[in-house]
Amino acid sequence: MSSASMSAALTHAIELIHRPSPTPGDGECQDYIEALLAPLGFTRTRVDAGGVTNSLYSRPGERPGVLAYAGHTDVVPTGPAERWPHPPFAAVVEDGMLHGRGAQDMKGGIACWLAALEDCCARGIPLPGLQLLITSDEEGDSVDGTIRLVEYITQQGLIPDAAVVGEPSSSKLVGDTIRRGRRGVVHVYVQVEGKQGHSAYPQDADNAIHHAVEALHRILHIDWGTPAADFPPTTCQFTNLAGGEGASNVIPGRASAFADIRYNPGLDFAAIKQRIEGACSISGAVRLDIRHEAAAFYTPDCALLDLVERSIKRVNGVQTLRDTGGGTSDGRFIAAAGIPVVELGLTNDTIHQIGERVAVSELDELTRIYTEIITHFEGTTCP
Repeated sequence: MSSASMSAALTHAIELIHRPSPTPGDGECQDYIEALLAPLGFTRTRVDAGGVTNSLYSRPGERPGVLAYAGHTDVVPTGPAERWPHPPFAAVVEDGMLHGRGAQDMKGGIACWLAALEDCCARGIPLPGLQLLITSDEEGDSVDGTIRLVEYITQQGLIPDAAVVGEPSSSKLVGDTIRRGRRGVVHVYVQVEGKQGHSAYPQDADNAIHHAVEALHRILHIDWGTPAADFPPTTCQFTNLAGGEGASNVIPGRASAFADIRYNPGLDFAAIKQRIEGACSISGAVRLDIRHEAAAFYTPDCALLDLVERSIKRVNGVQTLRDTGGGTSDGRFIAAAGIPVVELGLTNDTIHQIGERVAVSELDELTRIYTEIITHFEGTTCP
């Protein structure tokens, strides 16, 4: 495909993918964004922390209201590069698909928002106030990224009326799913101390794995109660389990496990913690470290969701599902500041995979949807 025939969104996506940025790196992606936005009247404020690159790009509006767009320039590791059909940062376009790490998650989404802004400005459309909250710390620990940007805009009195997060929310077609909220996350670290010994003499030992199995069984069978409507139920998955001393005839004196709990907001962290501690009170050998990693959030039916849904309908006629599924996102930090949040991005069938890719047609489609949202945003907030 020649450069002359490329859309703006595809051009920007290629440029961003060409800049390798495994988390928490930025690969100078945000410098590229700055160079694009400066001629459109945007100023960049850096809110860096902990080796993370955070940028607030802002532009005053000709119309009332302020609309923010949030996203991340960091990507997950590529995995074995030799298993990719094309080098992961080559951004090859083949058979209508753009290949590369970040094509869907979420350099492609950022590229679409940039192209939409360029289109609006080129046509002289009066715009609301605009912000971009861009971080390089979303795919990693997420401790010095969007949360720091939100702290900054709160301290400076720059809270927008609403925010669009460009995470790849769509399933089969662009716009078929938007995220209006997400479940919360609790992590449970289980440590068990027993007494090592010979397996032929169990009376002289205390098997840590046996204690761990009993504790894990009890946690897995906790009754999480009635879930709140519009959210998937609470789930608990043990994703790591370790034990043993390396020999077949040695009773282990240590064992550990890790649980990832995605909780429905019918519960809160205190209730979850109480249930887990109660389930494991059967043995003094079990030690728990229970951490609240992410709060649940929810945007009720309101003008923001209506606008996004109408914009999708105008562009491609797709019927939109207002959903709360999936994993966590930086939307939780934005919602915690009282900002109505909706997540709308590309399809997500290859995110984090070897061979991540996106259809070029999706980039153009999402750009048009974003243009509709920017053009018709009126500064209304949700209750």
